Amino acid sequence: MSYDPEIWLESLVREIKAYADSNFNDTYQVVMEFPGPMLDRSELPLSKTVIHFEIDDILDSLIGLGDNKFADNYDSTAHTVNPQYARQHRVNFDVGVWASAKSGGVTSRLRAKQTLEEMFGAVNGQLNLRAASDGGDGYIEVISYTGGRMIMDTINDSPVYRMIDTALVVRVFSRTKLATTAGPAIEEIIQDPNLEIINDSSGNLIILG
Repeated sequence: MSYDPEIWLESLVREIKAYADSNFNDTYQVVMEFPGPMLDRSELPLSKTVIHFEIDDILDSLIGLGDNKFADNYDSTAHTVNPQYARQHRVNFDVGVWASAKSGGVTSRLRAKQTLEEMFGAVNGQLNLRAASDGGDGYIEVISYTGGRMIMDTINDSPVYRMIDTALVVRVFSRTKLATTAGPAIEEIIQDPNLEIINDSSGNLIILG
């Protein structure tokens, strides 16, 4: 799989999870949401240390000036165009770590913090994410990875070793899907043969018809 700019949010989340899964062994569990329901079901103590990524904010914006047209998709046989339009998206993920004594406690949490830093904070990790998500049609770019505060929590009377206040910001570009029906192409503009455009002595344009 790879990043797909036509289903940008779905594929972004899928690729982040796949990248994280590839960097953690089976003593960790990666979830793409805040693990509240899991903890509410009293699945404690945790048998695996949980790494969560939850979308906290999305900033969508147009690209450059004009109509943001990405491609005309001109068909010279049918004489049609089917334009696609582009946008930029900055997505902020809240990242957290949840460990119990059963899943490795403090040591498991420290290993998770270091691995996450290597994955998203280090240049080689950012390049690895780009390569892993790039199928030739766009990729995921890390803008920043910050934070990581350790706390001790108690949930349902069970001690939980957590990492909080961590933010991953990434950027992707999207494009609209092709329309079902293409529109006619404007291929030539023909001037009225009786129309004449001249410059007068003052440099002004005069249209004669």
